[in-house]
Amino acid sequence: MTQQAISIWEVGNLVMPPDAEVNSELCRQALKQSQQHLKQQFEQGVPVPELVYQRATFVDEILQQIWQQYIDENTPVSLLAVGGYGRGELHPYSDVDLLILLDESVSAEPPPSLSDFLTQLWDIGLEIGHSVRTIQECRQQAEEDITIATNLLEARFLCGDETLFDSLEQLTVDNKTWDTRRFFELKRQEQFDRHQKYNDTANNLEPNIKESPGGLRDIQVVTWVAQQHFDVRNLEGLRQKGFLANSEFETLNQAQNFLWTIRFALHQLAGRKQEKLMIDHQRELAKQLGYVDNESRLAVEQFMKDYYRCARSVSQMNSLLLQLFEETIILADEPRDIKIINRRFQSHNGYLETINPGIFAYYPYALLEVFLVLEQNPQLKGVRASTIRQIHAHLHLIDDKFRSDLRNRTLFMEIIRQPKGVTHEFRRMNELDVLGAYLPEFGRIVGQMQHDLFHAYTVDEHTLFLVRNLRRFSCEEYRDEFPLCSEVFNQLPKPELLYIAGIYHDIAKGRGGDHSVLGVIDAKAFCERHSLSSYDTELICFLIRHHLAMSSTAQKSDLEDPAVIKKFAELVQNTDRLNYLYLLTVADIRATNNNLWNGWRDSLLKQLYHSTRQWLEHTEAQAKSTREKSYKKYQEAIQKLQDKGRQQQDVSLLWQGYDLEYFLRHSVDELVWQTEERLDHAGEDPLIALRTHNEQQTLEIFVVTKDRPGIFAAITSALEQCQLNVLDAKINVTSESDALNTFIVNGDTMESREIIKALQKQLANTGDIKAYCPVITPRTMKLFKTQPNIEFETNPQQNHTVMSLYTHDRPGLVSAVAQVFLACDIQLINAKINTLGDQVEDVFFITTQDDVALSEEEEDELKSRLVESLSH
Repeated sequence: MTQQAISIWEVGNLVMPPDAEVNSELCRQALKQSQQHLKQQFEQGVPVPELVYQRATFVDEILQQIWQQYIDENTPVSLLAVGGYGRGELHPYSDVDLLILLDESVSAEPPPSLSDFLTQLWDIGLEIGHSVRTIQECRQQAEEDITIATNLLEARFLCGDETLFDSLEQLTVDNKTWDTRRFFELKRQEQFDRHQKYNDTANNLEPNIKESPGGLRDIQVVTWVAQQHFDVRNLEGLRQKGFLANSEFETLNQAQNFLWTIRFALHQLAGRKQEKLMIDHQRELAKQLGYVDNESRLAVEQFMKDYYRCARSVSQMNSLLLQLFEETIILADEPRDIKIINRRFQSHNGYLETINPGIFAYYPYALLEVFLVLEQNPQLKGVRASTIRQIHAHLHLIDDKFRSDLRNRTLFMEIIRQPKGVTHEFRRMNELDVLGAYLPEFGRIVGQMQHDLFHAYTVDEHTLFLVRNLRRFSCEEYRDEFPLCSEVFNQLPKPELLYIAGIYHDIAKGRGGDHSVLGVIDAKAFCERHSLSSYDTELICFLIRHHLAMSSTAQKSDLEDPAVIKKFAELVQNTDRLNYLYLLTVADIRATNNNLWNGWRDSLLKQLYHSTRQWLEHTEAQAKSTREKSYKKYQEAIQKLQDKGRQQQDVSLLWQGYDLEYFLRHSVDELVWQTEERLDHAGEDPLIALRTHNEQQTLEIFVVTKDRPGIFAAITSALEQCQLNVLDAKINVTSESDALNTFIVNGDTMESREIIKALQKQLANTGDIKAYCPVITPRTMKLFKTQPNIEFETNPQQNHTVMSLYTHDRPGLVSAVAQVFLACDIQLINAKINTLGDQVEDVFFITTQDDVALSEEEEDELKSRLVESLSH
């Protein structure tokens, strides 16, 4: 027996005579057993389209059976399915959307039994969405609300008075509720707005398979427009009308079936309606759908790559069809506006098209020229649909011979060097598969996602976002966004080298090994193929090999230490390299994850950039001496405090107990602020001061109290209880045993009063401190637990130990580390907290209670205690 022939009553062996009365318990049982039946069928490999239609049929039967019990057949009322249910499609936990249609004669007093009918539907466990309207109300509301009009397009009769349904169809569908042109424009705008909510990309870490670009809604949009204008209800109808070629129909139909399969499995896995493909479901779905780990990629990464490529196909077809609809609906009665651009291309009503269909066969280089023409003619709206189809049909011409052709190599470099449109055209080249064809190494990263919480986009999408960020540095309209980046960009002799480095910086992701090393090989081959000079090639390869060096140094090292600046300056060697690397680093971080960039990272990178540039240009000799650098800050701070009316005698007296390290590790601005706080609040213990840091939702907290064990543990516990993330910590102890604690934090809670109260409470009881332990750990943090990795390095010049901690992120991590430090009699002098999605790479500068570096035995003991504490 086929799926379509099975009755819901047969599934559960609940054979029900047509005239029998069904009760709630029987219906609940039937629905539960039907869900189980569909799950079994899915596991046995029955195609999901069959199951989706079968689910709708099962619900039809239940509704029709219950309707007969409550609504007399002579009552002028009808029950209609709308929305997805109206299309006859129901996933396991999708809403059942209904329209109860009333005749005008009963509109004032609907049958009381309608309420009982709806109550029973809820009682049996159906997620019902319903509306009750007359035909005229449907018409009126549909004219005011395009969503209601769209629902009525898909209305399907279930039971009751069928003449009412016929009348509704005639009034709203046959006699178009909306002008077709207006309907199309609004649906296109709706889609644009929806895409913007998802950064206009399907390649997010946790995409919404229904609403994200390339999701099921994009297919529905084209079918709605087609139904409104062409009376076509599905993809097959679009093929019959000639809007889809056979191959295009197959591509789109397969994409829809794949998305349906994911959605069906996701509903089953979640046990409820779930459209967001959350990372904690992705692994199990990959397993259910038959993916297995291999040497180079996890099963989940293979599954998500197929998803992203599927969404990409849907986006391509959606764009193509909407453009065809625009020509048929919007531009049908307008005169053709043809403008010749060159011997191969012309503008057709604002869209670029080939002069004849054989252009790409005769002139293969035109496959790249398309994008150069678009850059040079910004008034063009895009590529005409017919030309897009020609590009797809001729992609096979982009082969090794094509890539080695001097004309094509020259064209590609011209595209990169254009003053405008580079971002748009690289994105378009990727969407049309031209970029991956011309650069096969780029094609391998298309749709590739790394299964972690750090990388929010696929590698290709991240790369294109990075190029976009680089381009924004060159645009005058974005100058206020990143003033230093804009200033530095204008000093670049060849911006195109930066774009090439951006394209290749992650090109080797997913191959195993160090992608920075492997990427250099590909980049060097590109440079040689495109005849770049040895100097330019060397610069590009340097940027790719060391594209993580600047962010790593800024976030993990003590930037006030001249030795750190010296080491980094020796790496970059000259100002040109520093400029390129700084811009690449900023663009890379901002393109990785929306939550990654903040004012603190911005300030660290700026500090490293300026310090390194001063070193390279030899404009500040004091920068190369720890003592001279500290003294210079001392002098500058004294002058600023005097300018603000402070007496030098008071300041000098306060500073008598400060050591060299304090001046070295704090900026002049910090010295002035902290000194004024101490002078204004002398004698307070604890003294707690807060201020906004860089005006970027980041706070600087200054705590002064008498030195004693447990201060660091107390402060971190209090801050984490306030839901604040510790980014940086500096601890100094004066000769009078005052502990000067400077913390940089960020987070959603920035209530100064709450923070001060929490700090005061913990500092009053340093003898009984417990690490912050949240009641609920975020779902995503449970997925990526890794064994802590701890490394030690001794700094003989400054006689302290640098401890690097690599582990998975979790609430309360820093206070847990602080507890171990307390138990092992470890003193903290500095900390760099670096959270990268699900992982942390924290650096702690520590000593023993005697202010010396740790011995090997002490390191081993500390490591053992930390591993034990952080492994739970």
